[in-house]
Amino acid sequence: MSHGEGVTEDESFDDLSQESSAKNESGYLGKYALNLNEEASANRIDPLVGRDKEIERISQILARRSKNKPILVGESGVGNTALLVEGDSRVLGILTVGSGSVTIDGSTNTINIGDEDVTITNSAITIGSGVTISASASGINSAPNVLYVAKDGVDTNNGTSIDNAFLTIKAAVGIATSETTVKVLSGTYVEDNPITLPAFCSVVGDDLRTVKVLPSNSTQDIFHVNKGTKLANMTFSGHLAPSAAVAFPTAGATNVGGGKWKGPYVQNCTSDTTTGTGIRIDGNLAVKTKSMNVDAFTQYNQGGVGVAVTNEGYAQLVSVFTICCDQAITAHKGGQADVANSNCSFGTFGLVADGIGSQQFTGIVTAEAEAAQDNVIVNIGAGTTRPYDGQVVFFDRLYKSVETISVGSGGTGYTSTPTVTIDAPTGPNGETATAFATVENESIASVTIISSGSQYETTPTVTIGAPNVGVNTATATARMDDLYYTINSSTPVSSGIATLTLAENLINTVGVGSTAFFFQQSKIVASSHTFEYIGSGNTITLATPKRGGVTVQENEVVTTNGGTVVYTSTDQSGNFRIGDDLQINQTTGTISGRSFSKSLFSEMTPFILALS
Repeated sequence: MSHGEGVTEDESFDDLSQESSAKNESGYLGKYALNLNEEASANRIDPLVGRDKEIERISQILARRSKNKPILVGESGVGNTALLVEGDSRVLGILTVGSGSVTIDGSTNTINIGDEDVTITNSAITIGSGVTISASASGINSAPNVLYVAKDGVDTNNGTSIDNAFLTIKAAVGIATSETTVKVLSGTYVEDNPITLPAFCSVVGDDLRTVKVLPSNSTQDIFHVNKGTKLANMTFSGHLAPSAAVAFPTAGATNVGGGKWKGPYVQNCTSDTTTGTGIRIDGNLAVKTKSMNVDAFTQYNQGGVGVAVTNEGYAQLVSVFTICCDQAITAHKGGQADVANSNCSFGTFGLVADGIGSQQFTGIVTAEAEAAQDNVIVNIGAGTTRPYDGQVVFFDRLYKSVETISVGSGGTGYTSTPTVTIDAPTGPNGETATAFATVENESIASVTIISSGSQYETTPTVTIGAPNVGVNTATATARMDDLYYTINSSTPVSSGIATLTLAENLINTVGVGSTAFFFQQSKIVASSHTFEYIGSGNTITLATPKRGGVTVQENEVVTTNGGTVVYTSTDQSGNFRIGDDLQINQTTGTISGRSFSKSLFSEMTPFILALS
C-alpha cells in the first residue's frame, strides 16, 4: 500500500486484494488461513446492510500508519457484544460503558457508577454524599473508635468492623483506649476474667436478654471498671462468692486525666447467679468520691448480695431490683448509698447498714455540754474538714446499748409471764435496759426489748424469772450495739472551732477537754422503696407465698454498730413507712409507731390534764 501522491484509496485496495490473492495460492497462509475476500465474493458471508458509514470509517483507521486499531462500541449488531483485549491496553480520557452508567476517568483515576454517584478511587469508595469507606478500613461496617465482638469473630482480627470482629470481649478491651466503645453482638461469651476496662471505655451489648457474659474463673470478678467507664445491655452469670460481676480493679482505680472524678456507670444490666455479688463498690480501691453510678440493674442473685458498698465507697442507685438476695443492698465500714425508685423482693434481708469507717479525725471539747443538750463546741484544728451529715461522733468513751435479746433455753413450767432483769450499765448516767418475755406452751418463746438502755461498757447478764412449776429456768443472751451520736450539721470551721448539732440529746455531761472521735457512718438513703416478701428465703421456688414463703418484716431494714437507713417504703400489703418510727396500715388506715405515739402523747396530755 502506498501513501504517495497520485494513488487513490480505491487503487490501493485493489492492489492489496490482488496481492492477497497471490499469497493465498501457495504457502502457509493459504494452508492455515481463510481468505475472507474470496468468501465475500462467493457470497458465503452474511451481507452487512446499513453500515456503510462504519465500514468506511474502519477502513480509514486501518489505513493509518499509527493508531490503526479500531474498536466497535455501540448498540447490538455492530460487534460490541464482547470485547477481548489481550495484553496491555490504555484509554486516554473517559471511557463510558453502556448509556453513561459507568465511566472510567483516566485523568482523575476515578470510576463513577450510576445515578447515585458511586466513586471508586485508590483511597476510598464514596456512595452518594454521605457514605465513604476508606481504603484503610478492614470491613464495610467500620467506624472510628468502635470495636466489635461477635460469636463468629476471631481474636486475631483487629475488630474494627462486624465482618472482622473479635471473638471475646477481653481481646477487644485489650486494645481499647480512652473513648473506645466495644460493641458486643448477641451471644453467650465465656471470658478469661477479670476484664479490666481502661478509663473512659464502654462495653455495650446488643440487648441484656441476648448478650450473656460468663466467667472462666467463677470466684473472680468479671469486670473491673475505671474512671468514666460504662457497661450496658448485658447479663452477667456464673460468678460465685466472693466475686462480683462489677468492681473496681484490685490495684485501684486512679483519677486518670485529673479533674473531677467520673464514676463508672452500669446501665440496663442483670446479674443472674447464686452466691455472687452484682456490684461491689470498695472505697479503698478508688479515689475522690470513690463512687459508681447504676441505672436499671437487676440483681437475681439467689443467696448472694445485690449491691455492696464498703470502706467509705459511695453509690448512686436508680431502678435497682433485687430478687432472692441474701442481702439486697448493703453498706459497711462507712459505705454510703442513695437509692431511688428501687425494689427488694424475696430473699433474707433488704437494706443493711452496718458499722462505721475508719477514724477520720478527732477534736477537743472547748465548752461544757450538759446532759440533754444537742450541741457541742469542739476544736478540730485548722484545715480539718468541716463535720457533716453522714458522720457520727462519740466523746471519750464508746458506750453500748442492748440491741436484741435472744432466748437460749425456753425452760418449762411457765404458766404466767416471768420478769426479765438486765444488769445495770457502768456509765456515769447510764440507763438500764428493760424487756418482757412472751410465753407459749409454758415455755419462753421470745424476749422483747422495751428500752435499750445506755452507757453499757460490757454485755450485761439477762436473767429470766423462775418457772411456776419445776426448776427448768429459761436463759437468754443480749446482743449489744455501739452508741454514737449522729451529726445533723456543723457550723463552718473558724480558727479550728466548730459547733456540732446532734440528732440525739447527750446522755451525760461532756466536760471541757473531752476528746471527740469522728467517723463516717454506714448509711443508706432510700426513697420510694418497695419491699416484697423480705425474709421469705433465697430460693425462688420456695419463697413465694403460694409455695410457703413467709414475710419477716423486721428483716426489711437492718441497722447495726452505728449504721443507719433513712427510708420511705411500701410493702407487699401496701403498708407505708417513714423510717422505723411511723407506719400507716393500708388495710385498717391506722397510724402507729414510736414517733407517732410520742407526738400524740405530747399533744393530748395537756387536754387530759385539763379535763381531769
